[in-house]
Amino acid sequence: MTRRPLEVLCDFDGTIARVDTVDLLLERLADSRWRTLEDAWVRGEIDSRACMAGQVALLRGGWPAIERVLAEVDLDPTFARFVAWCRAAEIVLRVASEGIDRVICHLLARSRIVVDDVWASTLVEEDGGALALRFPAIRRTRCGAPFCKCALFPRRSHRPVRVLIGDGRSDFCAAGYADVVFASSKLAIHCQQHDIPFVPFEDFGAVARVLHQRLPLVTSAFEPASSAS
Repeated sequence: MTRRPLEVLCDFDGTIARVDTVDLLLERLADSRWRTLEDAWVRGEIDSRACMAGQVALLRGGWPAIERVLAEVDLDPTFARFVAWCRAAEIVLRVASEGIDRVICHLLARSRIVVDDVWASTLVEEDGGALALRFPAIRRTRCGAPFCKCALFPRRSHRPVRVLIGDGRSDFCAAGYADVVFASSKLAIHCQQHDIPFVPFEDFGAVARVLHQRLPLVTSAFEPASSAS
């Protein structure tokens, strides 16, 4: 029987990266007005597009300053092996994030990690060195957010089986549409509260082992990546 292709959509901040890179940059490079925007977003007074765009515009020092801060950011040490495991299994691995594409690509490249795609907002430098964001052109969303991962889960009978790996609010909507959910932190709590089936995980070795053991779609004869010691 021909298996449906399997795709993994993985969050970045707090999942692949040990910290939220956007928050780290704002804390180091922006004035306190970014917190005012954050509070307005939490209260529902502005959407995530307006919040992110306003916050990024407050960053000072351009890309050189951002790169210096990113030198402090570590990635999950088990992620590189998981990427290799996916490639061996012919599983498409995409990073889907409400973060910043250039930040994500920089950190992956620093660790010599190559994924199939990165879906995130685009950082641009305007005249005078000011920073701004351009948002992905996703045609439709189910929750109304300007950038919503649920739009990456179309209701097509022959679409790939899609696995979501995440930890936070940006994954809440998509968790209701993914075929398999690996969740930690706030996403795990959300899934419990809304009766969404999920698999808790501590690292990407655990994700690989579960996919290898439980999904008949994964039939290649190789051992899944183990956890880093």
